[in-house]
Amino acid sequence: MASTPPLADDLIVALPATPGEPWRWWRVGVHGLGPEHYHEPGTAQSPWGEVGTVTALVPSTDAPVTDKALPDMPPAQALAAERLALAQGSVITQPHVAVGIDNGRLLSCRVAASAMDHWLASLASEGLDPQALVPAALILPRTEGALVLASAGGQLLARSPDAAFAAEEALVSILAEGLEQVAPDVDALALRLAAVHAAPPLNLRQGIYAPRRVSVFRTADWVGLARMAATAALLALLLMLVWIVKWNGDSAAVESRALELAQKRFPAATDLDTAERLLATELGKRGEGGASFAAPTAALLEAMRPVPGVKLRDLGYGADGTLRFTAAAPRAEDVNAVLIALQNGGWKVTVPPALAPDPTGATVAAITVRAP
Repeated sequence: MASTPPLADDLIVALPATPGEPWRWWRVGVHGLGPEHYHEPGTAQSPWGEVGTVTALVPSTDAPVTDKALPDMPPAQALAAERLALAQGSVITQPHVAVGIDNGRLLSCRVAASAMDHWLASLASEGLDPQALVPAALILPRTEGALVLASAGGQLLARSPDAAFAAEEALVSILAEGLEQVAPDVDALALRLAAVHAAPPLNLRQGIYAPRRVSVFRTADWVGLARMAATAALLALLLMLVWIVKWNGDSAAVESRALELAQKRFPAATDLDTAERLLATELGKRGEGGASFAAPTAALLEAMRPVPGVKLRDLGYGADGTLRFTAAAPRAEDVNAVLIALQNGGWKVTVPPALAPDPTGATVAAITVRAP
């Protein structure tokens, strides 16, 4: 069995604050963060080869971060309010706003759209499409009551309890006045760098700059899917045919068993229809079943009960199961009421084309009734 190829290592790239300076990059594999490497874009082939997830650290000179306590409102509402406030209060001509929540803190960054375009274009020229763009200063840990200073990726970075920014002297004096200055050791900074890659506290790739999702309609193996659909349809058809054959077989078995039982009493029966007719004749001779004298007579009397004006003048019963009688009533509507009641009861009723009065003035009709 062929072995599964190993997964490509992830990559962290730090873009320089000054154009023309080399990039810093690190591999992130199963053994953690690798050593720091340098690369001068445009001068040589990209040294990292095939990579997995890519995180790019962008200069904090262009992407300072504000760090606030999360307000007392739903997180989604807090993010929307912060995004709106940054977009409305910007002095940048075309600002791009990114917001996020990290460890219960509300992080936000406002950066020029031109800077976003430049960073993404530079990375694309080296064959990289990063899943996250993270302001570089966020690799420093937030420490309450202290200013964290460190050099990473060729940049001097600073993070106070309320901001993450480039450690320029003017910004430090304004944003970190009165705070104790601390510096993390190299190992702690490496762990922090790996943690930011695993779970970016703030990803600038939001809104129109969000990574494009690959549509399943572009990557799907349509030929394979068509074959699977055809196979599934064929299997469904075969299953239906099996059930139809089974049902027909069961039905034929039941009919054969019923005919076998009927032939024990009526040997002349060659099929179920003949057996049914022979059985009806036998029941008629005994005065039983739907073809007996009692059944249609009882139905007739029941139909006449609510119509007291209807009288029977004669009554007869044939061997074929037909009940013949003559009904007389003062009105034709009374006779029709009896006929309708018999028909509603499921009996087959035959009447003359028209009802005519007799010499006494009564409406008379010769009617036949039989089971359907």
